[in-house]
Amino acid sequence: MVSRRSALQCIAAGTLTGVVGRAESTGDEDLTNVNGELRVSPKTVQYDEPFTLQVRDVTPNAAVVLTARTVDRKGSQWSSFAQFTAPPDGVVDITKHAPDAGTYDGVAPMGLVWSMRPADGDTSIFVPPEDNSRLTLTASVDGQRIGRQTITRRIGPENLEARESPDGLIGRLFRPRGDGPFPSVIALHGSGGRPDYGTALMLAAHGYAVFAPQYFGPPDPLPDQLAEVPLEYLERGYEWLRGLPAVRDAPVGLLGSSKGAEMALLAGATFDWVGAVVAYAPSAVVWAGLTYGGETISSWTLNGEPVPFVPTAFPPSVVGDYVASWPLGESVSLRPTYEVGLEQASDERIAEATIPVENIDGPVTLVSGDDDKLWPSARFGQMVTRRLRDHDHPYPVRHVTTEAAGHAVSFPYQPTTGLTAFDSPLPGTTTALGGSADGLTRAAEKSWPIVLSTLEEGVQ
Repeated sequence: MVSRRSALQCIAAGTLTGVVGRAESTGDEDLTNVNGELRVSPKTVQYDEPFTLQVRDVTPNAAVVLTARTVDRKGSQWSSFAQFTAPPDGVVDITKHAPDAGTYDGVAPMGLVWSMRPADGDTSIFVPPEDNSRLTLTASVDGQRIGRQTITRRIGPENLEARESPDGLIGRLFRPRGDGPFPSVIALHGSGGRPDYGTALMLAAHGYAVFAPQYFGPPDPLPDQLAEVPLEYLERGYEWLRGLPAVRDAPVGLLGSSKGAEMALLAGATFDWVGAVVAYAPSAVVWAGLTYGGETISSWTLNGEPVPFVPTAFPPSVVGDYVASWPLGESVSLRPTYEVGLEQASDERIAEATIPVENIDGPVTLVSGDDDKLWPSARFGQMVTRRLRDHDHPYPVRHVTTEAAGHAVSFPYQPTTGLTAFDSPLPGTTTALGGSADGLTRAAEKSWPIVLSTLEEGVQ
């Protein structure tokens, strides 16, 4: 049987690259000495659709090793593997069988995808390509390669049209090719400061015209930090969308993550053109902006005035955690800075900074993780839900929360191994996002259909 160590060594050495199975011979005649046939279906899928994988006609108790490889937008190589013992019927099925060893545990039909790791071994965030992604799946039996199949995963629509935004806006529009008119969504990034093209492409594949703007950071004319960002910037984006012939003259959906979720909820409560809001890792209140010099100012402005906000705190426990983690390489949770910020703020200040979500003229869906270590998004989601219900919100309200998920829940079927922490400004330390790779995957699988339903209800 192939051991976990030897399989990992084979992946690192590139020796488990595989060949096509018996149905698609490549001429590697020396690879037909063992029984087995790799079957993968379908060969082309949308990025948010699962596929099936079986190895059939295997001798019972044979060692079966499956590997997966892909390349992200940055050109980084990612891989995963799973080792199985063939059952009596000679069929290894990833939808039914748990691996004996591998990069994931338990029965996980898409485990070979979400458990992928960068080939260089460093913790990294997978950046989906902006066009078709190739996923190569290989199989070996008792150390001999018996099959290889490359799946095309389309992250956008089959016929995609993309265009840059006009002067005064930074970002790109993605939509299906054709006259439309298409319902529209604005996808808002978080504090990372780069447009959320991945989510925009995913939604475009579902028939939406999606504008993914950047709202702070270089280049001009954007604010250089996530502080005092004018909400009117979003209104300019809406007006541009509304003027496009291929975009439906109808309410627009807002989808945001983290600080983008805060912005989406606030904009939805402010502007009457918003027809639905989806908030990943939401906040119930407006928080202070993220400034380079430590100034305590609002994240947003409206009509030239700062929106009332709650300041974050930096309790001694967080400082101590950073000092302790420096030599250990451990991650530090910033969640206490928000929890203590709420504890220290007066009731009046919290009331002024609370987002009046009851003014949103459409359905609201909140997606959070119970193990969010950046800020308490599950608690915030409960606060938003309670306020909406207290005000008898006439539209559907949903809060999807997952126990083992952290801050970085997104769309399904992408590598999640690098989404539990990120490099922090303090050298040698990382900031915890929370959750686990499989927990983030479960959260994405559970929430994505609800996200799509919310947008369909509000802007179709």
